[in-house]
Amino acid sequence: MNLQNYYDTVMELTHGIVVTLDLNGGIIHGNSELETLSGYHLKELAGRDWFEVFIPRDEREMARRALFESAHGQGISAFAGRIRAKDGDIVYVNWNLKPLTDSNGEVISLLCVGQDVTDLVLREKGLLRERFTLMERNKELSCLYSLSQLMGEIHRTMDDLLGHVVALLPSAFQHPDMTYARLRLGTKIYETPGYAESDFMLRSDLVISDEKRGSLSVAVRGYAPRTGFLEDEKDLFSTVVQQVVILVSKRETRLAKQELERQLRQSDRLAKIGQFSAGVAHEINEPLANILGFAELALQTPDLPDQVVTDLNNIVDSSLHAREIIRKLMFFGRQLPPQPTHIDLNDTVDQALRITEAGSMRGDIVVVREFDPELPRILADPQHIKQVVVNLVVNAIQAMAHGGTVTIRTLTNQSDVYLTVEDTGPGMTPDVLKMIFTPFFTTKDVDKGSGLGLSVIHGIVKAHGGFIQVHSAPDEGTRVEVAFPCHLRGPEE
Repeated sequence: MNLQNYYDTVMELTHGIVVTLDLNGGIIHGNSELETLSGYHLKELAGRDWFEVFIPRDEREMARRALFESAHGQGISAFAGRIRAKDGDIVYVNWNLKPLTDSNGEVISLLCVGQDVTDLVLREKGLLRERFTLMERNKELSCLYSLSQLMGEIHRTMDDLLGHVVALLPSAFQHPDMTYARLRLGTKIYETPGYAESDFMLRSDLVISDEKRGSLSVAVRGYAPRTGFLEDEKDLFSTVVQQVVILVSKRETRLAKQELERQLRQSDRLAKIGQFSAGVAHEINEPLANILGFAELALQTPDLPDQVVTDLNNIVDSSLHAREIIRKLMFFGRQLPPQPTHIDLNDTVDQALRITEAGSMRGDIVVVREFDPELPRILADPQHIKQVVVNLVVNAIQAMAHGGTVTIRTLTNQSDVYLTVEDTGPGMTPDVLKMIFTPFFTTKDVDKGSGLGLSVIHGIVKAHGGFIQVHSAPDEGTRVEVAFPCHLRGPEE
């Protein structure tokens, strides 16, 4: 039998790729299966370097070294590899390699028989991709499920909920140990330990009620074999942003509703107290006027004993004090409406401070005036404004039993006019601060306060269309801010 015909027949009957290489990697011979899979004719391949033709540039050196290391043995070596066809497609091959020797036992060539396993490898890779996708999807669904549970826990504080959202977010991404999250809402920041910006980031603004209130961002840093985020990760991130916006919106809506309900209850209570106070004031006012009038008439009687004069003066003083309380009650009950006129707030405040000068000097109190010379005129009742200033300054003086400083400021900001009264007293606890505008609530001794001063101030400011705020804390003093809106300015301004 012709050995060449025998060799060619064996090459063609073999189910797979058969190729013979010389010891430099040159192609000596191959079969038709090699032509079919590679797209090259054998005439094109004869004498060419196998690695230059079929192996990608960055893998050639490693493949050449691996092949010739396997050729040192006398047995059959098996290994897996891939070749690049003429059209650029990648073909995966399982190889069996056997060195061919001459009569002296010297290796003269390499016989390589390979089986095309491209379909098998691709199916395996597809299954791995599906498994990876399912695992990632499971992480994302677990994150969303945990997030939905958090949304239902209304007993938690906002800080607690947002902190848990940030801590939960990295677990839904491919590399949780390299993923960091950061959430900013207003001035507050919640972030996972070690957060820092990187080349791979997702970031989105938190827009609540058409207002940009903060942002949410996810950063991947460190060594991570990736070039970007998966589409599912981007979708998850967008969903979390929406959930955070919904969470904050609902929580703020609920808090606003609770505050509105509290204000309505307070307004209703104040209205009822005002009606009752006005009725009582009317009932007491007439007999009190009689007592005051008869006491003043009695004082005009000649040759009264000193003790009688003293007693009558005490009756007059007490009646005047009682009349002042009734006046406050009537104002609190809206029986004394304001009579507004265009006034210079600086001048009105200065006149009111003169009334308190004696009390401040007795108490070793320093009164500091810081008036804005450019302050515009406002529409207000001067007597009511004086009452506001006197009450606030007297409260500050009484709070500083061992001396201190009261600072009265006026200023304008964006067309609004502000009056602030600040003292260096002991301040108030949060519990007391909540009650200061409640009628008849006072921390003073019985003979030093009726508990109506701040309630009346609140009514005056509200009647003028303004608002009042009190800031205080133990050992930090008290600051009262009163604002009058711009629409109450004089027409000339």
